[in-house]
Amino acid sequence: MSVLLTLALLAGPAHAEKPVLTVETWNVGLAHGFVDNAADRLEPIIEALEQSDADVVCMQEIWEPDDRRAVRSAVVNAYPYRQMLPVKQHKASSAPVCKKDDLFGESKFVSCLTGECGNTTGDDKTDCIIEQCGPALEALKTSKPECANALMAQVGKSSVAALWNVIRPVRKTGLFAYGGSDGLLLLSRRPLANTRTIDFTDISTLNRRRALVADIPIGDTTVAVACTHLSADLSAIAPYPGPFAAWGDENRAQVDRLLEQVGGDGPAVLLGDFNCGLADAEHGFTAELPGSCEAIEAGGFADPIRTEWPACTWCADNTINAAGEGEHTNGLIDHIYVRGLESVAGGVVYDGTATIRTRKGELTTSLSDHYGLGMTVALPSGPDASK
Repeated sequence: MSVLLTLALLAGPAHAEKPVLTVETWNVGLAHGFVDNAADRLEPIIEALEQSDADVVCMQEIWEPDDRRAVRSAVVNAYPYRQMLPVKQHKASSAPVCKKDDLFGESKFVSCLTGECGNTTGDDKTDCIIEQCGPALEALKTSKPECANALMAQVGKSSVAALWNVIRPVRKTGLFAYGGSDGLLLLSRRPLANTRTIDFTDISTLNRRRALVADIPIGDTTVAVACTHLSADLSAIAPYPGPFAAWGDENRAQVDRLLEQVGGDGPAVLLGDFNCGLADAEHGFTAELPGSCEAIEAGGFADPIRTEWPACTWCADNTINAAGEGEHTNGLIDHIYVRGLESVAGGVVYDGTATIRTRKGELTTSLSDHYGLGMTVALPSGPDASK
């Protein structure tokens, strides 16, 4: 039995007769080529998931179909119900999406990358790209936004493969990383009804963003559960090449669409990595696109983890984040928002470590660069509880 469910059942007479639903969200960071040791962390991630007693698990950043199949196959008996969408790429309007003159030459991005930053690695390379080649990438974004978008979407590929993908003349280049995957997997022990999708494709850059939505039974009614992963603010490492003024505006547009689609006053849970968070000086949390989080709470959703059980999910003590040379801040950017429900228990989950074998030898690592969150919710008391 999970810690959260145990706490929920022991929470006292107020919840003793109420049906409960335990939900979890976890960004597992299986971003090959971007988050350290993705392939080697897959097995311990599955092992941790097999220990969960949650009714519903919303997983993000399972970008690769093979990883998704591995997770699904391992837990199919415990979680017989699932929602996920086929991987489908969105292509550039023409081929090639970039011409050689767009990338090579004086003050051009690829020439800067190989010339100024060619001998750097890790955080030094990132700093070099930002400081030395940022203007070149910004210029490319201004003059050829689709080229800049396609180039950035080559994350996880070798430099040679990335360049060939954007300058090849015979096939249109994909504009989303990881083949157009949204990285989402919604697992449930309870039947999923009225499954639907909230699509953010037209307001997504670099990664395809969507929300998986389903109605899940609790007592004599159902709860609308939405599992999502919204755009991150990448302004510190890359200019924004999309349809808005900035990465933060894109995130906010996705929040607004999400709220429109799950509007009303019925029981609902929003789960996922929202890439937004409010500052909390007492617990040392920094703000991240706070306007988006404020909009969700203003839209009728509570954030009980933030208010009752403050917890960090994007944290400096995470070994994957601590491996970088730069200073890492703490923040609560993963959330479980609830409407029309009482929160019984909640807190951080999947914050352990595992020892994995890499090419460089054994390594003790956090399971992901994010910690997960879990919460047990119950229908409210009173005559309107089943609405």
